Amino acid sequence: MVRIATLLLAAALLAALAPRPGGESGPRFALGVLRRDGALLPFASFDGSWSVQWPYGLVNLPISIDSVPKKWWGAPGPGGRWTAWLGDDTQRPLKLQKLRSLSVFCDMRLAIQTDYMGATFDLREPTVPKDGVAIAGDAALLPVTTVSVNAPDARDLVKAIADAFNEEERLASRRFTRWKHPYDEAQRRTFPIVIEAFYRARDTTTRGAWDTTFVEAVRTFPPGEKDEGCGLITYASGWVRQQAGREPDVDLGARVTYCDREGVSFMQPFGRLRLKDEIYWVYQLSSWRDEAYVVTRVRPKESKPVVAVSGGSCPR
Repeated sequence: MVRIATLLLAAALLAALAPRPGGESGPRFALGVLRRDGALLPFASFDGSWSVQWPYGLVNLPISIDSVPKKWWGAPGPGGRWTAWLGDDTQRPLKLQKLRSLSVFCDMRLAIQTDYMGATFDLREPTVPKDGVAIAGDAALLPVTTVSVNAPDARDLVKAIADAFNEEERLASRRFTRWKHPYDEAQRRTFPIVIEAFYRARDTTTRGAWDTTFVEAVRTFPPGEKDEGCGLITYASGWVRQQAGREPDVDLGARVTYCDREGVSFMQPFGRLRLKDEIYWVYQLSSWRDEAYVVTRVRPKESKPVVAVSGGSCPR
């Protein structure tokens, strides 16, 4: 299972080791998440390598958009024109109106209010739904397909991930020092693995042609006498990469928790980018208490986060 804290650390280490741009020509752009209330949260910049330029947390609020430091805008600079790439595969230009300080979960974030406004949403929630991403500069977002869990591919996917799911479940069940899973390994395997969501894209580069899938799957156990109707689950998520004629390459992580899904993160894919010969997925990971905005490089045999920015969190 993808854990936000671990992901943030991994992305920070990769960013520190990444080569700096050497003046070669190529796309230059900035990325931000676009909330349903029209607030734009920039989180990544690309000018040959990835970086995070927009500040996180409490900062001295500039008087106006025009007074925002040039560095904060990243590669496209303050004159970049922002375009919304929405979840229904439409695009529209964005007009930047003013700066805003936002409360996201228990953190404060600096955002830009735009002229976009989506559908109504519950104002009582600790965060606001995301309707897509915004891009300033020369980049185009390609789609990631949400596949129906009732499609025949879902059954094939269960078979592909079963061994990895069982192994990650075994490891997760042993992370506790004073607790033992009420079902042993053989008993757990009698309960079905159910696909809850999966997202897929097919790409071709000089490395070959392959399908990339991100899957979220669960195994549910009956509540025990002291579980108050909320039984244990094993929740697993991760990447499956498939090349024609080869066994799928499965990279999962799992967590044993209760049906309230404490500590479980879910993906919201925004799309993917093709930059020269590399493919990147852009998405949000969110749980009941935090969210992160992520760019992950995908290849036929690996999926590595290159940017992961906390959108906000609350302490446990």
